[in-house]
Amino acid sequence: MGAYLCVSIDCECDKGQGWRLKKPLSFESVTGGIADRLQPLFRAYGAKPTYLLSPEVLRDPASVDCLRHLEGSAEFGAHLHGEFVEPDAFEPDETTAFQCNYPPKVERAKLEGLTDLFHAAFGRRPLSFRAGRFGIGSHSLTFLAELGYTVDSSVSPLKDWSRQGAPAASFRSAPTQPYWPVMAMPDVAANVPGPLLEVPVTILPSKFARLPLIGARFEPRWLRPTHGSAESLVAVARDELARTKEGPVVLNCMFHNVEIMPGLSPYAKNEDEAGGILERLAALLAFARSEGIAVVGLADIPAVFARAPRVPQPALGPVL
Repeated sequence: MGAYLCVSIDCECDKGQGWRLKKPLSFESVTGGIADRLQPLFRAYGAKPTYLLSPEVLRDPASVDCLRHLEGSAEFGAHLHGEFVEPDAFEPDETTAFQCNYPPKVERAKLEGLTDLFHAAFGRRPLSFRAGRFGIGSHSLTFLAELGYTVDSSVSPLKDWSRQGAPAASFRSAPTQPYWPVMAMPDVAANVPGPLLEVPVTILPSKFARLPLIGARFEPRWLRPTHGSAESLVAVARDELARTKEGPVVLNCMFHNVEIMPGLSPYAKNEDEAGGILERLAALLAFARSEGIAVVGLADIPAVFARAPRVPQPALGPVL
């Protein structure tokens, strides 16, 4: 049974407490965070990360130049925070918009604008995508396929973003393994292959989720180095490998570029906290190497499934 790890990183401008943008916009988490911290780590493990680039990063000449000259293997994809793209673009204090809440014509125009920015920066169209705040809706996948994307990674299994303002972005019953989605229902696997593969973020139930009365209070476990310990992060990977009986198996770890720099996100107030996130990421990469798990880009996954098609994995189902 083949196993693969994707490390998909949402790349944005520098933030601070409460995810508020640094003003004027700055990009130390790209020119320093990616270039000096993340990419050397991936290179040391022979790993291929996927950097999903938000519009403001694609507009920053220094960031684009930095990314073009990274050493080692890397994939670049797109990441939509709609505030930064026409129509009605503006520079927000905090990126709060969900793309599923835009009228369809506006969402399509913003995705097209993002794709054009990427093409202007790199001379080609992106293949992989993640919505800001995981906020895809019933029109999103069709628009992405029309624009040439082959992979979406916006689905966050077991999560429902309704309380955050996106009732269309509910993924509580979504599979945890890649699947060809019903285009108007991103959390539902189709019976036949389609134009775009969904590669969900790896999220599993809490160990305490089945406890009567209180189980629902425990947050699901993400394959994400932001919090916890190296052991708990690797445990999520081991548990997903164990529960997935049909191969290939794909693990999808996500975080933000701003998390590994002190003071540029709510998650790392100082150097020790930023270093802890990097150490947990290194532990996951070391686990992958020890288990013979290839670290590949999101856009590599459709070819993996084309070589070894399988019946879609059943969803976890909502945890009550």
